[in-house]
Amino acid sequence: MSRSPVALALVCLLVCSVVAPRASAQYEVQQDSAFWLRALLDVRIARGGAAPSWTDHGPGKPRYGGRSASGGFERETRFVLGQLAIEAGAALPWDLRAQAQINVQPDIADSYTPWLIDAFVRKEWGARAAGWGLQVGLTGVPFSLEHTGPAWSPQYTISASVLNSWLWEEISVAGIEGEWWHEWDDGPRLGVVVGTGYGPDLLGRLLALRGFAIGDGLSGVNSHLPLPNGTHTDIFHEEDHRPAAYTWVTLADAQERGTLRAGYFDNMGDQDTEGVWHTQLGTVGAIVHPLPRLDMVVQYLSGEAHVRTPSNDSSLRAFYALLSQRYKGHRFTIRYDEFRVKDLDGGNPTAESGHGITAAWLFEWGLRHRVGFEYLWLDSNRPASATPKPSQDGWQVSYRFRY
Repeated sequence: MSRSPVALALVCLLVCSVVAPRASAQYEVQQDSAFWLRALLDVRIARGGAAPSWTDHGPGKPRYGGRSASGGFERETRFVLGQLAIEAGAALPWDLRAQAQINVQPDIADSYTPWLIDAFVRKEWGARAAGWGLQVGLTGVPFSLEHTGPAWSPQYTISASVLNSWLWEEISVAGIEGEWWHEWDDGPRLGVVVGTGYGPDLLGRLLALRGFAIGDGLSGVNSHLPLPNGTHTDIFHEEDHRPAAYTWVTLADAQERGTLRAGYFDNMGDQDTEGVWHTQLGTVGAIVHPLPRLDMVVQYLSGEAHVRTPSNDSSLRAFYALLSQRYKGHRFTIRYDEFRVKDLDGGNPTAESGHGITAAWLFEWGLRHRVGFEYLWLDSNRPASATPKPSQDGWQVSYRFRY
């Protein structure tokens, strides 16, 4: 589009400032009115590594990178629209709740076309201590321990971990999801989610052709992501008409000082159908609060992705650990990432390994504003890439407004 990201960001900021409703109508689950509309605008100054980012079909792992120049690559400072998210919801008859979200992420989508991130109808029975729920529609799997902020944004940093960046990039499911929870008197709280649906027949292709990356982009039903060979891969793609299945189990103490979570996902891909991948993965994580206002989060993921033609069978593994301290409106976070893709069949090379450190400071004031600074350092090696070990360090400054 001809409209620049700077102009669009300024227009969106002006509109949000004018039409923002009362401060009491922030991102709560429960709403006083039968219909609600919310939005989140995130603009940034970013300076990544010298190598062009994967969003520009380059070898760089962070969301923002450099550019090609005579004799190599050079760093570039950019003013960008990181995210414009719009959420709408309604209270329907029979205690049903409807919700939908679209995101505008021009650097990832190569345009300002909105991506539909989720759209579902949900009904719950019972209360906080015990009950169950059922929802039908489009959603991402609930495996991320970081994407718990407004509009599915990361809570602790600007960029999510490598592990959770990939989960929100490549898994989008249209189907049905059931949830059951129970809290015993002065005892633990147990929750179980079981879901099934269609759409992730290409799950694993992105890792095999691009490898892991780090950022905060969200994918949905009409999303397609850049690949290093100059093409794209669809995220929601159904060919074999087999439903995927997943489960997510949560166990927490009564005071929620510690929470254990474990999940399993199988896209049930039929490899006899051309182009379909069969991918299975499991993840386990924990959230611990050893001191007031101190958060410790660890998560591990392991799985395998297989495809008959072309030959790209791979195993995958990722891990992160973060420590986050809150003080009044401030949050200081340090995170370590480790990731690996192993080539299983000796066909097209997919191997990759790497690790990284992220340091972030976030400051929220009022109910609508947040500024943040993040420094990212990555050391990754992908032998099949044109640039096996590109420069990966960089920083970004974010201003976020929500209403």
